[in-house]
Amino acid sequence: MSGAVPNGSIGHVTGLSLGASTPVPVVAIIGDKGSGKTSLFEALSGLSLHGSRLSSTKFPIHACFTHNSRMGTTLRARIKPGTVDGQNEDLLDHLQTFEVNYEGDLAAVNLPQILNQATNHMQIATAFSDEKEQEEQQVSDNVLVIEISGPDFFNMEIVDTPGLSSSPAVDDAQELTRSLIMDLVKQPNTIILSVVDATSDMSTQEGPRLARAADVTGNRIVAVVTKCDLVPPEERRFVLRAMRNKERHLGHPWFAIRSLSSDERDQDYTLETRNSIEDVFFSEMEWSVLKRRRRVGSPALKDHLKTRVNVLLRGSIELLTTILNTPSHSVAPSHAPSINEKVHRTEVYAISEGTAVADVDLEFASDAPRPTPLLNAVIVGLTVAICLCLIALGCSTMALEIASEGHWYRLFLLVTAPPQIILSLFFCQAIVVTIFQMVGPVTQLKVNSKFYSAKRTKRLDGTKVLLPHVTIQCPVYKEGLEGVIRPTVQSLSAAIRNYEAFGGTATIFINDDGMQLVSEEEAEERRMFYKENNIGWVARPGHNTNGEGIKRFIRRGKFKKASNMNYALGISLKVEDKLVQIDRHEKWTQVDEDAAYQKCLDEVLSEELGRAWVGGDIRVGDYLLLVDSDTRVPTDCLIDAVSELEASPQVAILQFTSGVMNVTTSYFESGITFFTNLIYTAITYAVANGDVSPFVGHNAFIRWSALQEVGSQDGGIINGEKDPNATTPYEKFWSESHVSEDFDISLRLQTLGYHIRLAAYCGDGFKEGVSLTVYDELARWEKYAYGCSELLFWPIKDWWRHGIFTPLFKRFIMSNMPLGSKITIMSYIGTYYAIGYSWIGSLLNYFLIGWLNGELDHYYMSSWRVWVALVVVFSIAGNITLALIRYRSQQVSLLKELWTCFKWVALMFVFLGGISMHVCKAILCHMLSIDISWGATSKEVEDTNFFQEISIIIAGFKYVFIFCLAVTALMICGVYAFPYLWRIDELVAIFPLATVIFCHFFLPIALNPNLMKFTW
Repeated sequence: MSGAVPNGSIGHVTGLSLGASTPVPVVAIIGDKGSGKTSLFEALSGLSLHGSRLSSTKFPIHACFTHNSRMGTTLRARIKPGTVDGQNEDLLDHLQTFEVNYEGDLAAVNLPQILNQATNHMQIATAFSDEKEQEEQQVSDNVLVIEISGPDFFNMEIVDTPGLSSSPAVDDAQELTRSLIMDLVKQPNTIILSVVDATSDMSTQEGPRLARAADVTGNRIVAVVTKCDLVPPEERRFVLRAMRNKERHLGHPWFAIRSLSSDERDQDYTLETRNSIEDVFFSEMEWSVLKRRRRVGSPALKDHLKTRVNVLLRGSIELLTTILNTPSHSVAPSHAPSINEKVHRTEVYAISEGTAVADVDLEFASDAPRPTPLLNAVIVGLTVAICLCLIALGCSTMALEIASEGHWYRLFLLVTAPPQIILSLFFCQAIVVTIFQMVGPVTQLKVNSKFYSAKRTKRLDGTKVLLPHVTIQCPVYKEGLEGVIRPTVQSLSAAIRNYEAFGGTATIFINDDGMQLVSEEEAEERRMFYKENNIGWVARPGHNTNGEGIKRFIRRGKFKKASNMNYALGISLKVEDKLVQIDRHEKWTQVDEDAAYQKCLDEVLSEELGRAWVGGDIRVGDYLLLVDSDTRVPTDCLIDAVSELEASPQVAILQFTSGVMNVTTSYFESGITFFTNLIYTAITYAVANGDVSPFVGHNAFIRWSALQEVGSQDGGIINGEKDPNATTPYEKFWSESHVSEDFDISLRLQTLGYHIRLAAYCGDGFKEGVSLTVYDELARWEKYAYGCSELLFWPIKDWWRHGIFTPLFKRFIMSNMPLGSKITIMSYIGTYYAIGYSWIGSLLNYFLIGWLNGELDHYYMSSWRVWVALVVVFSIAGNITLALIRYRSQQVSLLKELWTCFKWVALMFVFLGGISMHVCKAILCHMLSIDISWGATSKEVEDTNFFQEISIIIAGFKYVFIFCLAVTALMICGVYAFPYLWRIDELVAIFPLATVIFCHFFLPIALNPNLMKFTW
């Protein structure tokens, strides 16, 4: 498995090369001396090196495993000269004469003897020589290559490298070792196994530091914690916290292994026995939590590496095919396997055997490294430039006024500059985006990039690799079973059947927050439905703050979704914690497993004192698909998402774009459908340009292991008192103290180095419901505004204790998220403050322009000019460019899109113009610590009439109506009743405020289809 040798002292280790690119994937094991590297190499390769005369690895050992259909196993060992010895022709010829060939049972091969022979051939001092000091210092860059092929092997190449030293003193041997390892791990197709010794200080180990230097993104690094069995009991909790990324980030993904002791190695245990000993060890109480995460043991690590190797190999083969199809390129590597042999390596993907490598399915994307587009950085840079220019123009006007009049007090107006920047960022960004959508590139919308997937990844084949289990988590409340829940389950079941056809497994996990609140008949109907459809479910008690004993239960949070999911996941984890303690005998069957599960579930329910209602299988798989109760999913979404997530271990959340599932034909729902599609178009364009993908809280796949890394256990104590919800402490993942729990979780994951990616290849296959009434949509905007305020500021009453800004906001500012994405998020947050301020600004503008027009400082911009600018940028230019970008990227009719965009201008004008007071109310409620909460969004059409709607409107909008009528009377009096010199009759003063009053007054009336029907 050699080829053209690329430049570098150890570049040839990577096997087949085309010049200096496209190496076959290699697993490189690096770590400090004595960290357990060689034991890990033995566990992965099945080769025992115990008994050799070397006290530590002095040269790279490269094991090449090849699958073939011939019976029997063949082994060939040889030495590839390194750069140092390769410069001497005599020594080069001498090294190339070394060769060992064997055919038969691999267990009969004396590998330590081969290693000793190679050591002698390289003239390296050993532990048994008289040159002990020389043995400690000597390192060679020659490579011992052991090529093994047979029908029982998976195609993989593993390299054990010499150990590193954390000593500050750098000698020739250490420098050679570092150079040798860097030449190997810097190759883009090298998977780096960074060995971390659990018995030593993790912060001082050189191996992990070198791995991060070679791959700053961490995409190719897999951390492996060794010597877990040697950690003293009193220190195990610190190691466990490090493994859960609570103390120090190990890198993702990571695995923990237990190596055989010297006595155990002397007994020549088989690989199966070794794995059994390891499995027993990780079933102990302290380590069982890691076993639950499926990240312990060399078999789990090997399965992970198989998938990673095949993913990288797919990209190599496609690039190889491209190069070979180039007439000017000719390749003739020595000992290189044929193209057909390489194609055999990709059988983990769902392609037929007759598929040629060159026949690339254009519907699928290559698994090659994904670039980061810089267009978003350019857009954000221009946005900031325009924003600063606007501020600078105001400062220029102020400077001229000071120079002419000499009043320096005008400088106090600069205090308004920071909020001006925040409020105007989104407007400035809209100007830049409008220009780029008109004349800028659109090809980025059709290619995969770091945070964006336009095309599917090659699908995994369940007959060649074990597909991970997917749990579909669906929080529900009091939605109707027939109208909402059943259609959603039918859609999810179709996707599960499709995934099972590929060899995977999936289950539905419903977090039913309404079962203990509805009637007994309806609850029983739900239970029977869940049982018929093999659905696992958890239902918690109702909110009861005044109850006594176990009857007291608090559904925490302004929006109860987060605490609902936490409770259900907490019950699931308690069951799994008990399951890992079960001793399973050799004849264990699925019947035994089901009985053990039911026994553990009964124990948990007994501990919960009967408060939790549970049914079905509630265990969580490798991935979570989070959906709402009114969701439709494409049938092939599970296999596509799993294939992509398995190929991209650095991705924690795969967010899918969504279409809209219309329940009615009302004009309001249709208008909100247009607005929702507009939002997803804007998100897709921004992420394809290089922005970080948002997590919207549904229609997203979540890596369960990543979610567990950001979990926290409160010990059953909430605000200094015992949590009445927990009979025993349980781990919580979703923030119950934030309305925007989705933003909080995405920020915590990105802080750990994970990515959030947007997938657009399903189009509108995912469908979500939108608000059916203006009340629900208004509540949604209030919730978002409250969440933004909650993200930025502490309530005013807490400023003296905690300061102004929240820890979440500080963590967001200091996170490793790209600067452009931070500015984009700040511009989004600023829109809510701009909207909330508009009614106040219009009212102030009415008096300022009405009474002081001509006397105001020119630094002030009137509401009339702001209104005109907003209409031009958003209502006119924004709709034109929305139609253009869809026409340019989706090849749709331009005239049809223009009509679609402009026909909803009036509705959006009234809605966005009429929510200012409501958004302001939500922000003030947070800042002033006034209690406010929102219920679940209505998923079904409610039968109502004109008089019922009138009573709802009066109850919910009476204060808005009073304000509107009072201001209308004020404006009429300002024109006709005020003293002549105090009258306000200028259009530029009246019109902006009149627009705000008109929109607020007619928002619940004109945008209420039930009211407009005039039925009773």
